[in-house]
Amino acid sequence: MKRLIRQIETAAAWAMSFRLEQAPQDVIALSTWQIANIMAALLAGSRSGAGEKIWRAMQGTMQPGPCTVIPHGERVSLWDALYIHAAFASALELDDFLYRGHIGKASVVVPLSMAECNKLDSQAVLRAQIVANELAGRLGWVTSAEILQGHQRTYLLRFAAAAAAGILLDLSEKEFANALAISITQPELALHPGMFSPDTKVLAGASSVVEGVRAAYFAKEGLTGTLDILEHRAGFYRQFTMNSKAQSPFVQMGEAWCTHALSFKRYSSCAYASGIIDAAREIHTQPEFNLDEIERIEVASSLPALILERLAKPHEPNTFTPVNVHFSILRCAAAALALGELRGYHFMPDAFQTMIPYIRHLSTRSRLVHDWKYTIHQLRGIDAGLNKGGSKNSADTLQFYRTCRVFRSMFGSVRAIGLSDVIKILNLPKEERNFFLKRWERSLRSYFHRSQLDQNGEYRPLGDLRRLSFRMGGSVTVTLKGGKTLSAERIIPTGMAGDPNREAVVKEKLLVEGERILGREKCEQLWEVITGLQVNSPIDVIALASGTKNEISHVKK
Repeated sequence: MKRLIRQIETAAAWAMSFRLEQAPQDVIALSTWQIANIMAALLAGSRSGAGEKIWRAMQGTMQPGPCTVIPHGERVSLWDALYIHAAFASALELDDFLYRGHIGKASVVVPLSMAECNKLDSQAVLRAQIVANELAGRLGWVTSAEILQGHQRTYLLRFAAAAAAGILLDLSEKEFANALAISITQPELALHPGMFSPDTKVLAGASSVVEGVRAAYFAKEGLTGTLDILEHRAGFYRQFTMNSKAQSPFVQMGEAWCTHALSFKRYSSCAYASGIIDAAREIHTQPEFNLDEIERIEVASSLPALILERLAKPHEPNTFTPVNVHFSILRCAAAALALGELRGYHFMPDAFQTMIPYIRHLSTRSRLVHDWKYTIHQLRGIDAGLNKGGSKNSADTLQFYRTCRVFRSMFGSVRAIGLSDVIKILNLPKEERNFFLKRWERSLRSYFHRSQLDQNGEYRPLGDLRRLSFRMGGSVTVTLKGGKTLSAERIIPTGMAGDPNREAVVKEKLLVEGERILGREKCEQLWEVITGLQVNSPIDVIALASGTKNEISHVKK
């Protein structure tokens, strides 16, 4: 009798067989941009109010070791370096995400820290990073029907960290599978009240990164886990998703690349606010714009954006924190209209205090509305990269509807589809209306017919993720006291998958966020070292970012 191959074993088999030369060149390029992006997030986060508190709190417990803390330069243990770097990278909503999950805090931080600890080269770093993104990205994709969202899905960081560490420790295939199993056996459950307003959001995933790496070290010493921990009837899918019979996400490995969907946030905000900030910045530059003349502001966006706004409502009325500004589309729009920007440096303690009066004043004049146009744009962007878009393991319409109902019961957020929405959908342009109705049809069909095999009997839900775009956009309309209106719209936010200028966005971000700590010249040099990482040393990245090396004379471009 043929032995059943567990999902984690499939993941391990691919990871152990993968070599860097098998990755397309654009996957390698995107991976280097991801490193630069996390460096920008980490540098900025180290200067945030929460980042400074974390640094002070750890002074009494840090252990000396072989790893350098960016940007402070202290030498600490691997575990301290991992925790601090992951927390700094999460502090100001400047990290990246891909299809699907916020994984960079593990897939970048772990290889760099372990490279310094174990004297590994850039080839090992990039291989580990790509494996972590591909495996954790797929786990994030299959668990899309769930209540935990965004940074709450810290289990992805456990999985990514274990995958990266498993590569760098040169585990056997069996050991690697056990590392993944160990990492996902005791996933954290990040609770909503602590994730969208107070400082505790900044800690999201820091301990998960540490525990994921520990899992790989444990597996190397022979510790074992349950290899069917994902699909077991009492396993991960059963406990963490509404789709307890999920098919294996570890398909089309080496054919479809989650890395292609990497998205880089230009702004210090949740991704759902990014397109709105683009639009607000455009209005800010218009000659007729006058901040003091604003009568009212209307922001239109997608259904997920309205749900997020409810989650971000402060649990203590009238409080303003960096976190509940990052996650509020209306507060981000107000800040961008007032400042003409919204970067990490705007959230430094003193600067943030000067922002609050603008946000308080303009938010009372603002309202957020749902426009089906933007919801359908978002669905189209995702479906463009998938085979038979809308299947139950991706951005499934039925599963999203089920999730929305739970959010409504917990937070009083908007309905997924009410009676008024049915009328609006029927009045959409024919092409958009038919797209949405067919998507529902595919979703229902896939729910009642569990198998989603193609004509050759293969399960191939992922298509070409180069074509996927995150159209997390919307529009802003400002009405001035004299009655004049100013409007702007953005469909694909700056830096997101689908933006052809992602590389330029990341470089500019590294220079803008990093120069306040390292200086412009050193940030330029850091960019050259990172983007040339295939022939440069990962140790040089850490040395430049931590200020422990004044110059790198042997940079190869």
